[in-house]
Amino acid sequence: AVVSTQSTGVEKDPAESDPPSEKTETANVKTGVSATSIVVMVLTIIICCSNVLLLEKIVKEAPHCTAFVTFSAYVMIVAQTILFNPKLLVNYTIPLHNYLIITFLFYTTNLCNNMALSYAVDMPTLLIFRSGSLLANMVVSIIAFRRSYSLSKYISVLMVTVGIITATLASADLKKNSSDEATFSVWVVGITMLTYALFGSAVMGVFQEKLFAKFGKKSDEVLFFSHLLGLPAFIVNYRALAETIVEFNSSDPVSILGFDLPFLWCCIIVNVLLQSLGIKCIFYLLSEWSSLAVTMVTTLRKFVSLLLSIYLFQNPFTLVHWVGTTLVFTGSALFSGIIPVPGGKDKKE
Repeated sequence: AVVSTQSTGVEKDPAESDPPSEKTETANVKTGVSATSIVVMVLTIIICCSNVLLLEKIVKEAPHCTAFVTFSAYVMIVAQTILFNPKLLVNYTIPLHNYLIITFLFYTTNLCNNMALSYAVDMPTLLIFRSGSLLANMVVSIIAFRRSYSLSKYISVLMVTVGIITATLASADLKKNSSDEATFSVWVVGITMLTYALFGSAVMGVFQEKLFAKFGKKSDEVLFFSHLLGLPAFIVNYRALAETIVEFNSSDPVSILGFDLPFLWCCIIVNVLLQSLGIKCIFYLLSEWSSLAVTMVTTLRKFVSLLLSIYLFQNPFTLVHWVGTTLVFTGSALFSGIIPVPGGKDKKE
C-alpha cells in the first residue's frame, strides 16, 4: 500500500486525486524537465512494477502470507520514522484520539487489499479494482462534501465503473467454470474484500481531509501514527503471522554473499524495501512535476504491471477483460486530464 500526502485517501498513490485547477497546475510545474526527474520516473515504473510482481510471486509461494506482508509494511514505515525522524514520537500536532477512525480504516483496507490475493483473486483483477479509486472518491465526495463535478468527470467515472464490472463479471465466469466448485465462493469473498477496501479508503480520505483542514497538512504524522497505532491490531492475526514465519523459514535457501538465506525471507525484505523506495520516488516526482504528470506515471506503471502479471504468471485474461481494462484506464485518463476533453475546459469543481 502506497501512502498519500494528499487528502484523497491514505492508502492510494500520492498522485491519485482530483486534478488541480489550471492555475495550481501551472504553479506546480517547473520549467524544463531535468535528467534526474526522467531517471526517477523510469525508476518509479521499474520499482513499482517489480514490487507488484514480487508480491504476486510471494503469494503464489505462500498463499496465506498476506497478513504478514501487510504487517511487514507497517513495521518498515514505523522503523524508518523512528530511525530518521524520532522527534515525531513526541512532537506531533494532531491529538492521537483523532487517529482512531483513520487507523481502523487504514488497517482494514490494507489487510483486505492484500488478503484478497489469498481468496482466489488474481493480480490483474486486483490492479483493475485499485484503478477504480476515482469512482469511490467521487461517490464519497458527493455524499460527504456535496461536491459537484463536470459532465466529463461523470462520464469518465461511468466508464471506470462499467470497466470494473465488465472485468469482474469476466473473472466470475472463469471461476464458475473452474473444476473446483469452492473456487467461486472463495473468489466472491475476495471481491467483497476489494470492494470494501475501495470505498473504505475513500471514506478514510474524508477523515484525512478534515484533519488536514483543522490541523494543517501533517502528512508525515498521519503516515507514521496510522501505522504505529495499527500495529497492535495484528494480534488478531498472530496465528497467521506465526505460521507464515515457519513457512518462510522452511522455504528453499538461496546463497547471498556466501550465506544461505530462505528464499521467501529475501523476497519479503526486497518487497518492503522496494515499497519504501517507490514512495520516495513518487514524492520526488510530485515535488518536480505537476500532479497531472505524476498521475500519468502511476497510471502507466499500473498498466505495465498488469501486462507483466498476465505474461509472467500466465493469468487468464480474455477479450472481455481487455474491454473492461480499456474502459478503466481510459476513464481514469479522462478524469485526470491526461486525455484532453473536447469542447473546452471543465467547470471548477
